Amino acid sequence: MSNVDKNTIVLVAEDDPNLRRILVTIVKKIGFTNIREAENGQKAWMTMNNTAVGLVLTDLNMPAMDGLQFTRMVRANQKYNHVPILVITAADTKEMIVKAGKAGVDGYIIKPFDLKQIIKKIQDAFARRNPGGA
Repeated sequence: MSNVDKNTIVLVAEDDPNLRRILVTIVKKIGFTNIREAENGQKAWMTMNNTAVGLVLTDLNMPAMDGLQFTRMVRANQKYNHVPILVITAADTKEMIVKAGKAGVDGYIIKPFDLKQIIKKIQDAFARRNPGGA
């Protein structure tokens, strides 16, 4: 993951505390050390406004504000619209994947997932958002 700054602040937005803990563990295993957590899109949005987040992993189906609403808010804001966003969800319908793409996600990971899949999606997202390399 040479194109990825491991000091980047990673935001994990997931309403299931067990899955959120698993995602945080995976992100740490990859080498990231600055991790913030949110249990819904609303809290994730508050974190975006208070922290220099550089990568987001978000669920789609969350209370208060879902992952699509959150993604649209990030993409509509010039201050944050460059931040890579990966969706991690059980919603595997073509319709939902298309909706997420239109909202501006950089990658779509369907549960259950594995470490290699997440690493590849993170690399691809950073390469897409920063084509020249970090």
